[in-house]
Amino acid sequence: MMIMLLRTTLVATLALGSQAFTSYHHHGVTLTHLGASASSSVSIEAVGQDLNTALEGCQDEVAKTVNVAVGSSPTTGRLGLIATKNIKKGEVCLAMPLDDRYMLTADVARDVVFMGVLPEKFEGWTGDAGLIALLILNELARTAEQGIQLPARGDEVQALMKAWVSALPSPEEMKQSHPLLWSEEDQEILQLSSTNKIYRVLDDIEEDVAWLSERVFTDEKLPETVVINGEERPCFSQDGFRWAVALAQSRAVFVDSALRLLPLMDMCNHDDEGEEITRGMMGPFKMTKGAQIIAAQSYTAGDEIFCSYGPKSAADYLLEHGFCPPQCWKTAVSELTFDVDQDDRFYDDKLDILEFETYDQAPMDPAQSFDVISSPGRDGEPDPAMIQFVRLCKLGATDAFLLESIFRKEVWGFMSMPVSEGNELKVVNAVSEACQQAIDDLKQCPEGGPEVCTRLRESETKALSRTLAYLQREKEALDLKEYYQERRLKDLGLDSEWAPEDDMSADLGYGQTRTPGGADYDW
Repeated sequence: MMIMLLRTTLVATLALGSQAFTSYHHHGVTLTHLGASASSSVSIEAVGQDLNTALEGCQDEVAKTVNVAVGSSPTTGRLGLIATKNIKKGEVCLAMPLDDRYMLTADVARDVVFMGVLPEKFEGWTGDAGLIALLILNELARTAEQGIQLPARGDEVQALMKAWVSALPSPEEMKQSHPLLWSEEDQEILQLSSTNKIYRVLDDIEEDVAWLSERVFTDEKLPETVVINGEERPCFSQDGFRWAVALAQSRAVFVDSALRLLPLMDMCNHDDEGEEITRGMMGPFKMTKGAQIIAAQSYTAGDEIFCSYGPKSAADYLLEHGFCPPQCWKTAVSELTFDVDQDDRFYDDKLDILEFETYDQAPMDPAQSFDVISSPGRDGEPDPAMIQFVRLCKLGATDAFLLESIFRKEVWGFMSMPVSEGNELKVVNAVSEACQQAIDDLKQCPEGGPEVCTRLRESETKALSRTLAYLQREKEALDLKEYYQERRLKDLGLDSEWAPEDDMSADLGYGQTRTPGGADYDW
């Protein structure tokens, strides 16, 4: 019965192919990038059917609610999740327990699969995504009876994982869609088209690969290449790791305070109007932690269901998922980075404040990046957190007394408001210069390259220009602001002008003398 239902679903899915969809994408692999032919479409359907068959064999173990099947997506040319029944808005489409047997997380990599191979509490330059990437490569190796045979799982769950690995886009496919696998020429264009630099990510990957190649990839259980679907794929190598990091960044979701990749659930494509994948409690007594996809609208059996990958800038969407949905273009975002000058005579004091005295915030590094934003209804005002940080960076001269130990626990709060006209001028100039420099750098990008890079440059230039215009207005009104000294005098009640008659007030309780015989003692 289940197999018949899945076949019916796939037929219904194909019937949707003539409908017009414009706002849905999946992990950067789009129909226009793939140029999918009829033969490739059949291949995609076969891969999806294999995954459904494997799911049928272990559904009770890996999912609590399954109202979807994997099928060919008419919006991407690859796979998506297709409703197997009519689903109302707000209903659960798919719910999966957070189970280490099939869930890919940094903790599973460190504490289970690569325990004893990686140092305890290992964190590479690529963070949790890099650790999840190692698990993807291990699952790829396990399909060829190689790799580390952990975590332990039954044959049915292993069959699901093998089918899932086979369904992942190949490195060759992703060369057309994900920036981490673009040609060097296109990556250089992207590097010059955004303040969110792809070279930083690529450098992090290279740093991790260099370390892993010496200490991990030399294990004989970890193959450099494997053959899957008759095709040789890079595995525990630089190319394999870069491919796996791209998959981890595009498919993992942040659920229950950790980055997690849930096979099957990761097949859900993006829609700006969708709901994000969220934590849910499931099981007979709602005691089991899990992740779930909630329907943001009503679906008919055979419809593709969608989720949202969350609010992100266009550059973040492109670097992580390989595409930019329409919604992200409505808000122009660019990134600026500031740091405490190492030659600053108060460098150590400022580092101490950032590390220990930022109240309930986590310790801060001496270099921080912030977004500048332009969107409808906003006038270009910079992030208050950025201004607060830059005020501390520029604190000095006659304002340096605020760095004394007596103010140490209060100085970070002081930075949330203007300190002095001199300090505020330095802040406005520093942020203005950073904006102008970023605009000038974006203008240096040569024409050509991916069209999305051109749109990205235009969007970020808009955000930077809007912020620059706001700061120019601020600079002209510095004398109208209230600074620390004025606020302090006001707090002490010393902000008004003195007059002699003030000392003659009958209510004045100090500086008075007793009138002889004026006491009212009751002897």
